[in-house]
Amino acid sequence: MSSKASKNLFNMEKIKGSNTLIKLFCSLAIVVLICIMIGNYAFKNGHLTCDHYVFNTYLYIVLAIVLMFIVVLVNDQTGIFNSLLMLMFSGGIFRIIISFIIFIIIYIVLTYALYHVDPTNILATNGIWLSLIFITGLLLIPTIMLGRLTDVVGLAGIATLVVTIVVGLLGYYLGDKIITFDWDSYLYIALFILLGAILFVPFYITTPEAMITFLYVISIISLIIFILLLLSNHKKLKENSDKCIDGKVVPNYPLESYGIIIKIVNIFKDFIVALSMRKMRKYGIKR
Repeated sequence: MSSKASKNLFNMEKIKGSNTLIKLFCSLAIVVLICIMIGNYAFKNGHLTCDHYVFNTYLYIVLAIVLMFIVVLVNDQTGIFNSLLMLMFSGGIFRIIISFIIFIIIYIVLTYALYHVDPTNILATNGIWLSLIFITGLLLIPTIMLGRLTDVVGLAGIATLVVTIVVGLLGYYLGDKIITFDWDSYLYIALFILLGAILFVPFYITTPEAMITFLYVISIISLIIFILLLLSNHKKLKENSDKCIDGKVVPNYPLESYGIIIKIVNIFKDFIVALSMRKMRKYGIKR
């Protein structure tokens, strides 16, 4: 994306009004409700419990989605994050790549911490989880702006919901039959190759049409990878639920949920990019 295009994207008029405030208020009410439910179902006698393991995991997933929605709504109302994103992701391809690498490093550090922190340390696990959710929501803002420009956010959201439900059910109930070998390692290798392509191929693309085609192909490949990873995650969710026994295992719902959340977010992002690039290829680039 060129510097001019980036500025146009981030300088979109803030979406103010009563509708945004009403959505924000309703989202905050949902957050409070979910937190109360987590307190009631994820804890027993003041300690984390394995009871309702899958339900508790999905409470965290829904909470994460609502929190990311709040980040987008706050930005719609105030534009508070636009300046930061414009600073990081405008000014040429070099700055975009450097900013992308910085965010990847932050993600790796926080994810490492989430994997290694003691799950009984509720404050630490939930604090790291919240940090990851906030950054994820922040990075969703440009993608949603793109989706709004091409009017595909609603369609991408519906497609993501359908895929999540179908793939989740397949992975949970038929995962053992579908996944006959450990394909996660191969999928993550594919993701690293894809990441390398995203970082270096744009240097050799000289036309907007070629960039649109490149982004379309990358988003389709990424979509397939994350759908397969989501399938695998739900198989593991069932296995972890069966293994979790109070007194023997301490459940880590932030960690369990985050593995699924990041796949859902990437599927949503890939749908937006793929649908947007498809529209641009079909109707041409509006200058």
